[in-house]
Amino acid sequence: METARSDKFMVLRLDHGEDILGSISKAVASELSTMLIVAGLGMISDFELGYFDRGKYITKAFKEPHELLALQGSIASKGEPRVHIHATVANAEHEVFGGHLMRGKAWMSNEIGIIWLERVHSERTYDAEKKVGILHLS
Repeated sequence: METARSDKFMVLRLDHGEDILGSISKAVASELSTMLIVAGLGMISDFELGYFDRGKYITKAFKEPHELLALQGSIASKGEPRVHIHATVANAEHEVFGGHLMRGKAWMSNEIGIIWLERVHSERTYDAEKKVGILHLS
């Protein structure tokens, strides 16, 4: 993984086979700010997308490489899961799929952009009624 950072922006470039969620978590591990994932492109393989339905994820796994059209999400200051990402992908037939990124690996290369939200604190906490972690801002 390569990283470059300015005051409020970071770009990650992942190599072939690197774990996307793990790499993002590692890159921001020491940060205590709220962040947004505003860009993500390249290709993805061995990934799983989820659709949240009444307290559980309905998942679908894909082994073959797909174009990574977009990544977007949030990174909480604290709480679990700290990283919450959705992905949009396309296969060789130009069919598009999307959902919560449960896992995935960079295929060839990925480029991911992250911005810091200055003076915005957040915590993701479990909401028993909704059966999901909800991001709270302060």
